[in-house]
Amino acid sequence: MTTLNESLLLDYVTLDVFTRDIFAGNPLAVVKVPKTVTLRQDQKQVIAREFNYSETVFLHEQKDGEPHNEWIIDIFLTNAEVPFAGHPTIGTACHILPTLAIPSRNVSHPQKTIEGSFLTRAGKIGLAYDPDTHVAKALLPHNVHVHKSTYSGDDLSRFQPTLAREHPTPSHSAVVSIVKGMTFVLVRLGHEHELAAVTTTSLPVECIRDEEWDEGFVGTYFFVEVDSSDNGTRNLRTRMIEGSLEDPATGSAASALAAFLSMKDGKPGDTVKFAITQGVEIGRKSHIGVEVSLAKQGIEAIRLSGTAVPVMEGKLRV
Repeated sequence: MTTLNESLLLDYVTLDVFTRDIFAGNPLAVVKVPKTVTLRQDQKQVIAREFNYSETVFLHEQKDGEPHNEWIIDIFLTNAEVPFAGHPTIGTACHILPTLAIPSRNVSHPQKTIEGSFLTRAGKIGLAYDPDTHVAKALLPHNVHVHKSTYSGDDLSRFQPTLAREHPTPSHSAVVSIVKGMTFVLVRLGHEHELAAVTTTSLPVECIRDEEWDEGFVGTYFFVEVDSSDNGTRNLRTRMIEGSLEDPATGSAASALAAFLSMKDGKPGDTVKFAITQGVEIGRKSHIGVEVSLAKQGIEAIRLSGTAVPVMEGKLRV
């Protein structure tokens, strides 16, 4: 890092993601990196640790000659970089795409959808932002993989003793990766009130992943399916636990779960919509949208959607 006298000031903003209400949803920091600045990995990591949010995004300014409305983003946890994450994608899209809106007073010709893309470690993410609804949609890079081994009921009982003591728990739970390096144990519960018995823990979740997939982040995503909406949208209530931390909104986990349920219950050609509510138990209610289109074999497309509201802005010394 540079010394105080040599320090560089970078602009940053914070947003609450997957919500329309300030101080709800999942907080996100977005650090803007000018095209004249290069940050080392260790600098990005210590900045992410300083914010201490579940994720921090480094949004790189477009350089001359680069494709229009396309940005490189790097996504960091407090202790590692990840190839992809949902709430950083939606939050950053809700921050940067509205700046491209063209003011118009012609109500008969409202502003059209604003399109763009992010380049991430997991691949290119297509973006669309609706200036009227303030909803961002992301066409996700995906490589959905259902691992051969499941997470046993005995392991779940050790990981969640209160839940196992108070409620019947599944004998096994699927282990699913949305991309290589982002894996989730998907634990189906029977009723919404059972989610209240889920706790954070000092124990890491230990699951067996297939060869060549045994890397990166692992979280546990607890879910309950509630009544579907009249339009056929499947409604889920969820919680995501990763050791001693609980995430208020997890777009990658929501996408992995929606993909798994769609493959399990759907048929080729179906497009299945999900509305996922997370973070209720920790007072940061979040609303996540996922749409899964099924191909003849596997998944054709996964679209993640949500909103975000700005909270803070300032300058960061590095």
